[in-house]
Amino acid sequence: MNGSTRADASADLGERIAALNAVLSQLSEEAEWLREEARRLRIEHARIRLGNRMPLWYLLQLQHEEMPVCVLEPGEIRHVSVLTATGLVEAEIGALEATARYAASPAATVTRITEHGRVEIARIENALDPAPMSAPSTRRLRVI
Repeated sequence: MNGSTRADASADLGERIAALNAVLSQLSEEAEWLREEARRLRIEHARIRLGNRMPLWYLLQLQHEEMPVCVLEPGEIRHVSVLTATGLVEAEIGALEATARYAASPAATVTRITEHGRVEIARIENALDPAPMSAPSTRRLRVI
């Protein structure tokens, strides 16, 4: 093999390696998207299983919010009230007027999810997780 052919082969090999690295990068991005989509679907499955109106579903939603969270919807305030009473969150609930058996507060502020709440979130999510898969290798090929 002469010098020109060798240089061409080396350049061709370099191009092939670059192309393979690009494919690996794309597959890695797609794998990350698939992991996020699987997580979203597990949460959606929990929502369906627990029901839209369940305080535990609301707790799963709260974990993605930046604290403190101001809650104004009456149904959500009731969820906050239940979650606070069970020790899953800490919240400040506005003063109630004793006009009925359950008088809705005008607002609530969730300040944090307690450790007990985080344990409950993990329990729910672990019940929905599929068997663990090995992480794909993200190593790169090098041109020698």
